[in-house]
Amino acid sequence: MDLKFLKQLVNQGEGFKIEFKKKAADPLKIMKEVVAFANKYGGYLIVGVADDGRIDGFTDVDGELFVLEKAIKSRLSVKIDYTVYKVQVSAMRQVLVIEIPPSTKQPVFLLYNLKRRIGKPYIRVEDKSVQMSKVIRRLLKERSKSEEHVVSFGEIERKVLQLIDQKGYVTVDELVKLDMDESEVVEAIIRMCLANILQEVPREVNDRFIIHPSSKLAWNT
Repeated sequence: MDLKFLKQLVNQGEGFKIEFKKKAADPLKIMKEVVAFANKYGGYLIVGVADDGRIDGFTDVDGELFVLEKAIKSRLSVKIDYTVYKVQVSAMRQVLVIEIPPSTKQPVFLLYNLKRRIGKPYIRVEDKSVQMSKVIRRLLKERSKSEEHVVSFGEIERKVLQLIDQKGYVTVDELVKLDMDESEVVEAIIRMCLANILQEVPREVNDRFIIHPSSKLAWNT
Protein backbone atom coordinates (compact mmCIF):
# COMPACT_ATOMS: atom_id res chain seq x y z
CA MET A 1 0.00 0.00 0.00
CA ASP A 2 1.32 3.44 -0.94
CA LEU A 3 0.32 7.04 -0.19
CA LYS A 4 -1.82 7.25 -3.32
CA PHE A 5 -3.96 4.28 -2.29
CA LEU A 6 -4.17 5.58 1.29
CA LYS A 7 -5.54 8.90 0.02
CA GLN A 8 -8.08 7.04 -2.09
CA LEU A 9 -9.32 5.24 1.02
CA VAL A 10 -9.39 8.43 3.08
CA ASN A 11 -11.29 10.29 0.35
CA GLN A 12 -14.06 7.69 0.59
CA GLY A 13 -14.61 8.71 4.20
CA GLU A 14 -15.61 6.47 7.08
CA GLY A 15 -18.16 3.86 6.12
CA PHE A 16 -19.05 0.20 5.93
CA LYS A 17 -15.44 -0.92 5.38
CA ILE A 18 -13.35 2.06 6.51
CA GLU A 19 -12.72 3.47 10.00
CA PHE A 20 -10.42 6.35 10.98
CA LYS A 21 -8.68 6.64 14.33
CA LYS A 22 -6.44 9.57 15.21
CA LYS A 23 -4.38 7.45 17.62
CA ALA A 24 -4.45 4.20 19.58
CA ALA A 25 -5.09 5.87 22.94
CA ASP A 26 -8.05 3.56 23.71
CA PRO A 27 -7.17 0.16 22.18
CA LEU A 28 -10.21 -1.58 23.72
CA LYS A 29 -12.55 0.83 21.94
CA ILE A 30 -10.66 0.34 18.68
CA MET A 31 -11.06 -3.43 19.02
CA LYS A 32 -14.80 -2.94 18.51
CA GLU A 33 -14.00 -1.87 14.95
CA VAL A 34 -11.63 -4.81 14.42
CA VAL A 35 -14.25 -7.29 15.64
CA ALA A 36 -17.01 -5.67 13.57
CA PHE A 37 -14.94 -5.88 10.38
CA ALA A 38 -14.00 -9.50 11.11
CA ASN A 39 -17.66 -10.39 11.63
CA LYS A 40 -18.83 -9.09 8.26
CA TYR A 41 -17.01 -8.30 5.03
CA GLY A 42 -13.69 -7.07 6.40
CA GLY A 43 -12.36 -3.54 6.24
CA TYR A 44 -9.56 -1.05 6.79
CA LEU A 45 -8.69 0.41 10.19
CA ILE A 46 -6.65 3.55 9.48
CA VAL A 47 -4.77 4.95 12.48
CA GLY A 48 -3.26 8.42 12.17
CA VAL A 49 -6.19 10.03 10.37
CA ALA A 50 -8.68 12.38 12.04
CA ASP A 51 -12.46 12.01 11.70
CA ASP A 52 -12.52 14.85 9.17
CA GLY A 53 -10.03 13.00 6.95
CA ARG A 54 -6.97 15.02 7.91
CA ILE A 55 -3.90 12.79 7.52
CA ASP A 56 -1.67 13.49 10.51
CA GLY A 57 0.33 10.30 10.95
CA PHE A 58 2.85 9.52 13.70
CA THR A 59 6.53 9.87 14.31
CA ASP A 60 6.41 6.61 16.34
CA VAL A 61 4.11 4.35 14.33
CA ASP A 62 5.72 1.24 15.87
CA GLY A 63 4.51 2.30 19.31
CA GLU A 64 0.93 2.55 18.03
CA LEU A 65 1.22 -0.81 16.32
CA PHE A 66 2.55 -2.48 19.48
CA VAL A 67 -0.49 -1.32 21.48
CA LEU A 68 -2.95 -2.48 18.83
CA GLU A 69 -1.38 -5.86 18.17
CA LYS A 70 -1.27 -6.60 21.89
CA ALA A 71 -5.02 -5.91 22.07
CA ILE A 72 -5.77 -8.00 18.95
CA LYS A 73 -3.92 -10.99 20.39
CA SER A 74 -5.46 -10.78 23.87
CA ARG A 75 -8.92 -9.26 23.44
CA LEU A 76 -10.44 -11.26 20.57
CA SER A 77 -12.21 -14.57 21.14
CA VAL A 78 -10.54 -16.20 18.12
CA LYS A 79 -7.35 -15.62 16.22
CA ILE A 80 -7.88 -13.50 13.12
CA ASP A 81 -5.74 -12.80 10.09
CA TYR A 82 -4.79 -9.21 9.33
CA THR A 83 -2.23 -7.30 7.32
CA VAL A 84 -0.33 -4.23 8.57
CA TYR A 85 0.83 -1.41 6.30
CA LYS A 86 3.01 1.52 7.36
CA VAL A 87 2.45 4.32 4.89
CA GLN A 88 4.92 7.21 4.71
CA VAL A 89 2.96 10.46 4.57
CA SER A 90 5.84 12.91 5.17
CA ALA A 91 9.54 12.85 5.89
CA MET A 92 8.99 12.09 9.58
CA ARG A 93 5.46 10.69 9.77
CA GLN A 94 3.68 7.45 8.92
CA VAL A 95 0.08 6.25 8.98
CA LEU A 96 -0.83 2.78 10.16
CA VAL A 97 -3.31 0.80 8.06
CA ILE A 98 -4.62 -2.55 9.29
CA GLU A 99 -6.50 -4.56 6.69
CA ILE A 100 -8.89 -7.02 8.33
CA PRO A 101 -10.46 -9.80 6.23
CA PRO A 102 -13.68 -11.57 7.25
CA SER A 103 -12.99 -14.18 9.91
CA THR A 104 -13.44 -17.80 8.90
CA LYS A 105 -14.87 -18.46 12.36
CA GLN A 106 -17.77 -16.21 13.29
CA PRO A 107 -19.02 -14.61 15.40
CA VAL A 108 -15.89 -13.01 16.85
CA PHE A 109 -16.25 -11.55 20.36
CA LEU A 110 -14.46 -8.64 21.98
CA LEU A 111 -13.40 -9.98 25.37
CA TYR A 112 -14.01 -7.60 28.25
CA ASN A 113 -13.30 -10.17 30.99
CA LEU A 114 -10.10 -12.01 30.03
CA LYS A 115 -10.13 -14.41 32.97
CA ARG A 116 -13.65 -15.68 32.28
CA ARG A 117 -13.45 -14.96 28.52
CA ILE A 118 -16.69 -13.02 28.54
CA GLY A 119 -17.31 -10.51 25.77
CA LYS A 120 -19.63 -9.11 23.15
CA PRO A 121 -19.79 -9.51 19.36
CA TYR A 122 -19.98 -6.42 17.15
CA ILE A 123 -20.90 -5.94 13.52
CA ARG A 124 -20.57 -3.10 11.04
CA VAL A 125 -23.71 -1.09 10.28
CA GLU A 126 -23.01 1.73 7.82
CA ASP A 127 -20.20 3.72 9.49
CA LYS A 128 -20.71 2.34 13.01
CA SER A 129 -19.72 -0.79 14.89
CA VAL A 130 -22.75 -1.93 16.91
CA GLN A 131 -23.46 -4.86 19.18
CA MET A 132 -24.66 -7.86 17.21
CA SER A 133 -28.18 -9.15 17.81
CA LYS A 134 -28.77 -12.68 19.07
CA VAL A 135 -30.35 -13.64 15.74
CA ILE A 136 -27.34 -12.53 13.67
CA ARG A 137 -25.02 -14.15 16.20
CA ARG A 138 -26.75 -17.50 15.80
CA LEU A 139 -26.86 -17.14 12.03
CA LEU A 140 -23.10 -16.51 11.75
CA LYS A 141 -22.35 -19.41 14.06
CA GLU A 142 -24.46 -21.78 11.96
CA ARG A 143 -23.04 -20.43 8.72
CA SER A 144 -19.49 -21.14 9.93
CA LYS A 145 -20.34 -24.85 9.97
CA SER A 146 -20.52 -24.91 6.14
CA GLU A 147 -23.43 -27.35 6.02
CA GLU A 148 -26.10 -27.64 3.34
CA HIS A 149 -29.58 -26.47 4.33
CA VAL A 150 -33.02 -27.27 2.93
CA VAL A 151 -36.15 -25.24 3.75
CA SER A 152 -39.70 -26.58 4.01
CA PHE A 153 -42.27 -23.87 3.37
CA GLY A 154 -44.97 -23.43 5.98
CA GLU A 155 -47.04 -20.55 7.30
CA ILE A 156 -44.09 -18.55 8.63
CA GLU A 157 -42.02 -18.89 5.45
CA ARG A 158 -44.97 -17.86 3.27
CA LYS A 159 -45.68 -14.85 5.49
CA VAL A 160 -42.01 -13.82 5.36
CA LEU A 161 -42.05 -13.74 1.57
CA GLN A 162 -45.43 -11.99 1.52
CA LEU A 163 -44.23 -9.17 3.77
CA ILE A 164 -40.99 -8.77 1.82
CA ASP A 165 -43.04 -8.57 -1.38
CA GLN A 166 -45.05 -5.74 0.18
CA LYS A 167 -42.27 -3.58 1.63
CA GLY A 168 -38.94 -5.04 0.50
CA TYR A 169 -37.87 -6.44 3.88
CA VAL A 170 -39.16 -8.09 7.03
CA THR A 171 -38.16 -8.04 10.71
CA VAL A 172 -38.65 -10.57 13.47
CA ASP A 173 -40.79 -8.08 15.43
CA GLU A 174 -43.19 -7.65 12.51
CA LEU A 175 -43.82 -11.38 12.37
CA VAL A 176 -44.20 -11.70 16.14
CA LYS A 177 -46.87 -8.98 16.04
CA LEU A 178 -48.88 -11.29 13.78
CA ASP A 179 -49.21 -13.70 16.74
CA MET A 180 -46.39 -15.95 15.56
CA ASP A 181 -44.13 -17.62 18.09
CA GLU A 182 -40.85 -15.71 18.31
CA SER A 183 -38.62 -18.77 18.61
CA GLU A 184 -40.28 -20.38 15.59
CA VAL A 185 -39.93 -17.15 13.60
CA VAL A 186 -36.22 -16.92 14.42
CA GLU A 187 -35.64 -20.56 13.46
CA ALA A 188 -37.45 -20.09 10.14
CA ILE A 189 -35.55 -16.93 9.24
CA ILE A 190 -32.21 -18.50 10.10
CA ARG A 191 -33.02 -21.53 7.94
CA MET A 192 -34.01 -19.28 5.03
CA CYS A 193 -30.78 -17.29 5.36
CA LEU A 194 -28.65 -20.43 5.51
CA ALA A 195 -30.37 -21.67 2.35
CA ASN A 196 -29.62 -18.33 0.62
CA ILE A 197 -33.30 -17.51 0.24
CA LEU A 198 -32.92 -14.51 2.55
CA GLN A 199 -30.05 -12.17 3.27
CA GLU A 200 -29.56 -10.46 6.60
CA VAL A 201 -29.20 -6.67 6.86
CA PRO A 202 -27.89 -5.96 10.39
CA ARG A 203 -29.11 -2.75 12.02
CA GLU A 204 -28.72 -1.07 15.40
CA VAL A 205 -32.36 -1.89 16.15
CA ASN A 206 -34.47 -4.54 14.39
CA ASP A 207 -32.33 -6.37 11.85
CA ARG A 208 -33.92 -6.57 8.43
CA PHE A 209 -34.10 -9.55 6.13
CA ILE A 210 -34.42 -9.26 2.37
CA ILE A 211 -34.49 -11.63 -0.59
CA HIS A 212 -31.00 -12.94 -1.27
CA PRO A 213 -29.64 -11.60 -4.59
CA SER A 214 -29.01 -15.12 -5.87
CA SER A 215 -32.66 -16.10 -5.37
CA LYS A 216 -34.35 -12.84 -6.37
CA LEU A 217 -35.15 -13.82 -9.95
CA ALA A 218 -36.58 -17.15 -8.83
CA TRP A 219 -39.04 -15.51 -6.46
CA ASN A 220 -40.06 -12.83 -8.96
CA THR A 221 -41.12 -15.36 -11.58
